[in-house]
Amino acid sequence: MAEFKYSGKDLHNKIVKGKIEGKSMYDVFYALKERGIYSYQLDEIAQQGDRSLKLKLPELVDFCRQVGTMLSAGIPITRAVLILMERADSNTVKSVYEKLYDVITVGNTLSSAMEECKNTFPPLMINMFKAGEVSGHLDRSAIKMADYYEKENKLNSKIKGAMVYPIILGILTVAVTILLFTFVIPNFVSLFKDKEVPAITAVILGISSALTNYWYVFVVVVVALVFGIGYILRIPDVALKIDEIKLKVPKIGNLLKIVYTARFARTLSSLYSSGINMIDAVVISAKIIGNRFVEKQFGEAIQKIRDGNLLSISIEGVLGIDKKLISSIYIGEETGKLDDILLSMADNYDFEADAATSQLITFIEPVMIVVMALIVGTVMMGVMMPIMTMYKSAGG
Repeated sequence: MAEFKYSGKDLHNKIVKGKIEGKSMYDVFYALKERGIYSYQLDEIAQQGDRSLKLKLPELVDFCRQVGTMLSAGIPITRAVLILMERADSNTVKSVYEKLYDVITVGNTLSSAMEECKNTFPPLMINMFKAGEVSGHLDRSAIKMADYYEKENKLNSKIKGAMVYPIILGILTVAVTILLFTFVIPNFVSLFKDKEVPAITAVILGISSALTNYWYVFVVVVVALVFGIGYILRIPDVALKIDEIKLKVPKIGNLLKIVYTARFARTLSSLYSSGINMIDAVVISAKIIGNRFVEKQFGEAIQKIRDGNLLSISIEGVLGIDKKLISSIYIGEETGKLDDILLSMADNYDFEADAATSQLITFIEPVMIVVMALIVGTVMMGVMMPIMTMYKSAGG
């Protein structure tokens, strides 16, 4: 049994928070529901000494692909897991397969064995495998999950790759600024001594003097800020507010919305087409988005679905989900082809997310260059203004 902390609303619409034990996140969700509590935030509490391995996306892709391929070829699941165990590249991954094999050989299903490997496999994969076991098409579910995580891995790699150049520019900007203030500017201090200089020059000289003579204070301050900001960002309310602000940043907010919509559409398409009921599919899909503010809004949306409203009507007020997806879902519900519409939109948003990431790079690069130019230009102007004044005075 795992322990979870929850935030939700009771039947009187009052916010309630607490802790509860349960076998899985979804068992806890429905246990709370029976108590009259709808939880919009549900997180597992890490137990002391819990060192369970969380597989990386490429490892999840490899696991799903190989399981799906071997099952399609008629290899029993116990034999398939044994083959995976024997071919594992690392001891940590091998230990996961060993646990799966031990649980399966005593008569449990693969999804049950995956649940036993606490936090190793994502809830989305476990539920998809459960649906595959019930329908008798576990091989198809595994292949579908392989495709899903492969696309997710490509998107994440694209985003990380997009941030490499801006990060390099940021580091370069900081390095050049420190170099100017600690090595270049001090050479001009004696030149400006006992002379009246512009305010901007006085500020630059003051910063240079402080950095040169009290550099250790700045190091302590920077380290304290890094750890302090890291701590603050882990506070749930702060993280929630920052996720909300992300969506309001000009240009970047719209690009992030496309990425979030792509994740939601792809996950919902995979779950719903596998026979998982709409409420469970939306609950899981909301958690995959990667933005707490957007995820929290689905609390009200899920309640509307439970009350009998259409999915398109229930999620139309969710900020962070593109309106085009909502319109397409409505058409799918009206025509009875929601499966096909979701699949088509998932593919479309995968393409748009890739394009949005490229646009993000195009937007960030010039911004970083302008910031760097402003810093260096300001410093150079502060130094050159009094020099030019002195030159004119000498010439006069």
